[in-house]
Amino acid sequence: MRKILNILVIMLLPFYVFSQAKYPFNNPDLPIDTRVEDLLGRLTITEKVSLLVSTAEEIKRLEVDKYYHGNEGLHGVVKGGRFTVFPQAVALASTWNPNLIHNVATAISDEARAKWNFYNQGKDQLNPYSDLLTMWSPTINMARDPRWGRTPETYGEDPFLTSKIGLSFVTGLQGDDDKYLKVVSTPKHFVANNQEENRFAYNAEISERALREYYLPAFKTAIVEGKAQSIMSAYNAINGIPATANSWLLNDVLRKEWGFKGYVVSDCGAPTYLKKSHHFVSNDTLAAKAAIEAGLDLECGDNIYKKYLILALEQGLITEELINQSVRRVLESRFKLGIFDPAEGNPYTKISPDVIGSQKHQDLALETSRQSIVLLKNQKNILPLNANKIKKIAVVGFNANQVVFGDYSGLPVISPISPVKGIQNKVGKDIEVQFVKWKTAARNLNLLESEYLRNDKNDDKGLFAEYYDDKFLEGTPRTRTDKVVNFDPVNQPPDSYSNYRHKSMRWTGYITPNITGSYKIGVNSDDGVRLWLNDKLVVDEWHNRGKTTDQVDIKMEAGKKYSIKLEYFDNGGDAICQLLWKVPGGSGDIYEEDWKAARTSDYVIAVMGINKTIEKEGKDRTELGLPEDQVNYLKKMYSINKNVVVVLVAGSSLSVNWMDKNVPAIVEAWYPGESGGTAIADVLFGDYNPGGRLPFTFYKSEKDLPSMDDYEVTNGRTYMYFEGEALYPFGYGLSYTSFEYNNMSIDKKDDTITVSMTVKNTGKYKGDEVVQLYVNDVKSSVKRPIKQLIGFDRVSLKVGEAKTISFEVSKDKLMFWDEESDQWVFEAGKFEFMLGASSSDIRLNKTFKIK
Repeated sequence: MRKILNILVIMLLPFYVFSQAKYPFNNPDLPIDTRVEDLLGRLTITEKVSLLVSTAEEIKRLEVDKYYHGNEGLHGVVKGGRFTVFPQAVALASTWNPNLIHNVATAISDEARAKWNFYNQGKDQLNPYSDLLTMWSPTINMARDPRWGRTPETYGEDPFLTSKIGLSFVTGLQGDDDKYLKVVSTPKHFVANNQEENRFAYNAEISERALREYYLPAFKTAIVEGKAQSIMSAYNAINGIPATANSWLLNDVLRKEWGFKGYVVSDCGAPTYLKKSHHFVSNDTLAAKAAIEAGLDLECGDNIYKKYLILALEQGLITEELINQSVRRVLESRFKLGIFDPAEGNPYTKISPDVIGSQKHQDLALETSRQSIVLLKNQKNILPLNANKIKKIAVVGFNANQVVFGDYSGLPVISPISPVKGIQNKVGKDIEVQFVKWKTAARNLNLLESEYLRNDKNDDKGLFAEYYDDKFLEGTPRTRTDKVVNFDPVNQPPDSYSNYRHKSMRWTGYITPNITGSYKIGVNSDDGVRLWLNDKLVVDEWHNRGKTTDQVDIKMEAGKKYSIKLEYFDNGGDAICQLLWKVPGGSGDIYEEDWKAARTSDYVIAVMGINKTIEKEGKDRTELGLPEDQVNYLKKMYSINKNVVVVLVAGSSLSVNWMDKNVPAIVEAWYPGESGGTAIADVLFGDYNPGGRLPFTFYKSEKDLPSMDDYEVTNGRTYMYFEGEALYPFGYGLSYTSFEYNNMSIDKKDDTITVSMTVKNTGKYKGDEVVQLYVNDVKSSVKRPIKQLIGFDRVSLKVGEAKTISFEVSKDKLMFWDEESDQWVFEAGKFEFMLGASSSDIRLNKTFKIK
């Protein structure tokens, strides 16, 4: 009897669900377009407009929940809790492994859905821009110039590599269910967002050919093949028309040519800049009109659409149907996410919160970090290090004990592993590790460390910290112990105590030095600051000012307690407040303990590089070299110990010319994620054979580059058109083993060219080779690339193992954009196909005539 009742319940459940639905738009059995139209027809004009801003509030009378667009998933979910932190995007590209990156994106979206489920299908998630089902990722702008501050967010300088990695990321985020999206992927920033200086007003002058051949392909792949549900427009203008209001870009190319059916969201605040920065329109009502007519559906922010769309309608500047069109596109994504449906029918509502930071995802983050590491130099095979022949190593450098995640990073579930921690874990007690903290920061000041700080509130090392919600140190603060004073929300992982603006804070306690002598105590800050030492006010800058470092001299005795109080307020912008010092005994820019470590160690592992103080959103680089203090430090350490291994932690290319000429080994680790230190140690000690490849060119100097304002890639940009000598070329990366290329063949059937070859591991280690296929149009009527990537395959080979690799190249991949006929053109003739280990290391080539 019970079995019969269960069968009846299952049979009647759809009718029960529908009977509970108040409106047709709640009925999951109806087509989405029918449901969208039903809901649209029930909305007032005010309610419609309320759906076109990123923090859309609930519509109570229809029981439509709030929906806060705008989380980030560049290399892990950023907002809403703790998640797995994968290597930064540039590192993902350096794997040259689209299948792996698909798995990474799948893990990210699994964690996003899991947290959404944890939050009662989002109902209990109340923070703006922090819902879990819309990811403003990936960033697939082309890294045409390494000085661009957002280069670390990209997949490099090549449109083909970016397209392949981007496609894997988009499909991994959105899932593979026939009915439901797991999350919405939003490729950005459409298009040619390629510099931070004056980005809100910049006009990029670009030929249509450069747009079609270089800047647009990755976006086209994400939309046409990846079916991305959303896309974000850029701040900048293209040839005089802001992307936010560029109908040719958003309507003609995106929708009519590519068949895009989703919604376009603005970069945050971009509609405001139509008047304010671009001076494209004379008032905000016209800004609303220009944006929505051009195809911009959703505003990140609520400055223009919320206030001025209805006004534009009332003035007859736009029609209600234009608003309806955008509402349809935005609502469709919500229906595809299953937000209006019972949870039972959506497979993604069953993803358990247990997947967040799970061992499987931790392992994936570690493996991705390993695969991304690029071996740049290995003179006399100094690497891998033989632990059996080493008694002592020194670990030094700017990033040695830092876990640098890069921009748009969340907080990891696990304790992240720094390079020095990874090395210490690797060698255990078998090798003595002398870790020397970095002391050669600007003006010879570095963070005052926790071992010298105490407070009266508890026994923890550090200062007692009070965080206030206003600028005036008033009200009831949130309190905790801060081991160091390093309030730097731009360059540190998200912190619940510092994720809001217009705040003030106070730190109190004691300094207890371990050396008697003359010290410098400094405060690096951007806004108001006051510092007391031994109850004496020694720094009083309680007003807005430019970023500066205030420092005072003080004599202190070892073991004695010196009271300290530091107050700071943040007036917005890139906030920073750091308590710094210089200890006695330093000589020049290197200290005695550094000399001693170098003298007494078998090897020096120097972890150098940069972070978001140098490259980030809103900040371009002006030069490509390492900071001068790092170079000088390395030179001195190398003068003491020639066995120097440099590990670079950075998000873009560096002109490490002196290093390349002198130090025996250089490893590029990028911003390697939560387990980066473990991956670095695995590579250094030979437990993993590096197989990563560079996704962009390392130039010898910024002098090798055109002006940042030059967007025509044919003017010497990227490996495709650069005729100089690169420091390290695009696609470059060494291995602990060697590979042999043979048996190249080319065949053509219909409009498909097949290029085949065999690759063999001829060395002593198992390893990965990235076989790269390039093409050159031997004789063209227009300027074509010197060579252009059209295929690649990362293949793992055991010692002595050989594999046959084939690439299928469609004829349309050999076309160019003809501006006279305004179409893609294939020009019959000879094409040189090249197989190699990098863009400059070509092992096999053949010329093939194609009609």
